Amino acid sequence: MRLTVGHLKGGTGKTTTAVHLALGLARQGRTLLVDADPDQDGALAWSQEAADWPADRCIVIEAADRHLARQLRPMLIDYAHVVIDVGPKNPNLLTQAMSLSEHLVVPLRPTGADLAAVERVFELAAEADALSPLTAALLLVDVDSRWKSAGEARAWAEQQEIPTMTAHVRHLIEFAVSRGTAPEDLGDYETVLTELIEES
Repeated sequence: MRLTVGHLKGGTGKTTTAVHLALGLARQGRTLLVDADPDQDGALAWSQEAADWPADRCIVIEAADRHLARQLRPMLIDYAHVVIDVGPKNPNLLTQAMSLSEHLVVPLRPTGADLAAVERVFELAAEADALSPLTAALLLVDVDSRWKSAGEARAWAEQQEIPTMTAHVRHLIEFAVSRGTAPEDLGDYETVLTELIEES
């Protein structure tokens, strides 16, 4: 599976999502996790902080310059799975990552601020799909069952004809404190991964 996790807005849970999905895929085959966020301590720093990171099965590299696609394309054949974690505010990097991917996952906290840039992301995804098949979907993260915001976000996405994954990730402390670890139990991300695999 080749997967991009991206959004044009920061703070939406992209790196948490990319790391958990890469760790899950690494159980099935050698996986490359690409940190394509030049401005943040992203996936690479996360893996370096994790004492139990499975470095033999989940290789993490940093690649966040304007030659992303050219740099990564020759490497793809060496891995069963590739997950690219793309930083915000960089449509060029996102477009290049999507050109190498079969799936785009757009993590979204169900708030008005996070919804702001979503339509542009899916416009870019449609352009990428026209060149090479790409499925794209929102993934609701940090969902608090006490609030109606998740349902409202799903309704908004449906109105805009933006696909949304059935799976979602709850607002749980285990995800908030997972940075710098390599969890074997992926929690709600197990369901996310299952849905992606079924769509592949």
